[in-house]
Amino acid sequence: MRWDTAHSAAAPRLESAVRLETLTGIRGLSPDLPLVPQWGSMITNDAVEKACAEVGAYSDDRMSTEFDRFFQEQPSVCEFVIELTTESSPEIQELSLFLSYMVFKAVKVGTPGELAAVAPDRIEAAYHESELWIDRISQAQEGAMSAGLIKDLQGEGEPHLIQFVISELNQPLESGAPLEDEEKGEVFFVLKTVISSLARRPFGAETEKQIEPK
Repeated sequence: MRWDTAHSAAAPRLESAVRLETLTGIRGLSPDLPLVPQWGSMITNDAVEKACAEVGAYSDDRMSTEFDRFFQEQPSVCEFVIELTTESSPEIQELSLFLSYMVFKAVKVGTPGELAAVAPDRIEAAYHESELWIDRISQAQEGAMSAGLIKDLQGEGEPHLIQFVISELNQPLESGAPLEDEEKGEVFFVLKTVISSLARRPFGAETEKQIEPK
């Protein structure tokens, strides 16, 4: 599947759906919500914070080694991120890869045992799940946006990883320039797919509803 072609076709919906108000809304609403995973165990906030602390202490050489390890252990995930951001600016591609690595790191910290390499078909399923999520948000009435965001976050299988990504997207780039709304939406879409691929099975409530027997 040509990820960059599919992503380009979805760009108009993505830009309108995952705009600054949406991202800020999720971040603002999330702290007081009861976070109940849909299945299994989710990656905890402690795991995310531990991963951030460890990475923050890495030297440049160690960071380079860690990225090599990421590419070796999760080649399909890295290929997906690179291909989907191939027409983006170098800063956006670099941010997408770094946040994907941070998700990888947090999942390894929070998951017992070895983390298996994610297969391309699992990434494709996660990609379509993300498209469904974007479609639902973009079709929501403005007045119902906050309620819809609360419902989506409560049903999100990995809320702490999602909150981490949103928090990072509201930070300026290394150059000091803030991310544009369209850039935030682009990176968020990539990372939501990465989270679904790495941290849990890639079928959320929206996908399950479509395949549920009638």
